[in-house]
Amino acid sequence: MTPSRNTQTLAPRGLTLLELMVGTVTTTIILAAVAVSFAGIQGSYQTESRIKVSVEGVRTATQFVEQRLRLAGYGVDPRFAFDFSAVGLPGETKSNHTLVFASGAPKSVTDDLAFRYRDAAYLRRGRFLGAAGLQLEPGFSFGVDLAKGQRLLVSCNNGKKYLVLKVNAGGVAKNLGASANFTVDTKLSSTTQDDTCLSKTGELDAPYVLLLHEVRLRIMDLGGRPFLMAFQGLDELNMDTAVPLAADVESFQVAYIMNRPPLDGDNAGLPPVDIASDEPNWILGDLNSADKDRHPPQRDPLKPEPKYGDPYDAAIRYSNHPANIRAVRVAISVRSATPEPNGRRGFGREDLEDSGELSAPDGYYRTNMTTTVRVPNLMSRSGFNPPVGALHPSGSNVWGG
Repeated sequence: MTPSRNTQTLAPRGLTLLELMVGTVTTTIILAAVAVSFAGIQGSYQTESRIKVSVEGVRTATQFVEQRLRLAGYGVDPRFAFDFSAVGLPGETKSNHTLVFASGAPKSVTDDLAFRYRDAAYLRRGRFLGAAGLQLEPGFSFGVDLAKGQRLLVSCNNGKKYLVLKVNAGGVAKNLGASANFTVDTKLSSTTQDDTCLSKTGELDAPYVLLLHEVRLRIMDLGGRPFLMAFQGLDELNMDTAVPLAADVESFQVAYIMNRPPLDGDNAGLPPVDIASDEPNWILGDLNSADKDRHPPQRDPLKPEPKYGDPYDAAIRYSNHPANIRAVRVAISVRSATPEPNGRRGFGREDLEDSGELSAPDGYYRTNMTTTVRVPNLMSRSGFNPPVGALHPSGSNVWGG
């Protein structure tokens, strides 16, 4: 006989209102904590992204400046290694030009840095025949397409006399061996176009034909955003051929470190080149500096200029002449592309050199970088453009740094 079992089914008990409320509150707290954590992580990611972009931008721009700027003056008369003309520049100013943007983004402040150097890999022989133009020696061609504004240096074989030619509109094709599409740049030349040394021929006498590079750096408005641009040429601001180096560049500042006499030397008592500054020193364009547009490194036709024959400790080597520039200090500030939504965080602007930009945080993150680049080519006491493979008379080269 099978024993019987007494079974009892338990009906499920419903949750009370209190239990539902506790569960709801607990779930809400957990979800809120997750949301806050996610928002915090997302915010940190956005902040780091903004900072990363500005750091990469300033690093890229600084690397370009350092690579090119140290070439300034190579194979060029030190008087003209740097260009301080403001003709054709926005506002006709070289220093602290302000760019205002229609979008309401913070303004940008820019200096202008322009310099020249010779292409070490370019060498031709030829002769200049006035109206007939430039004719290269047989077997030579220009080798590269020469655009409008490109300059060539035609140097007599003793290195003392040279003519600078500028390519006219239409350019010169690389496969040509002769062209008359040039204008003589008398400001950069040391002789006249009818000098007989320019028309000589032969392996020992034909002038050298050399390629000059000219670079201009400044901030420009590109589609409503401030870009640090590199222009290939100094005659015009041609945006079609300019190279953008970095976006959202808020400040580009340049200071020139001039040759300073030793403290224990005969010229220790010479007044600093920036005597008008709040703190007189040997740097033009730094904090508290006098206005660079009125007091830049400059040639003074009423004063003597340094020559190659002058000793390194000659007093003339401690003036504000451009040939006495010994280093260039460049400061760049890049901001994040967008600000923090609340506008309360971020980094304020700082005074870079003589820019006067100090401000409170406005939601943008900023990265500042300052680099000092030596320009050793301006210290040469040998011919800046010596003949290749030949000797030249002692003292034939003048106008040095």
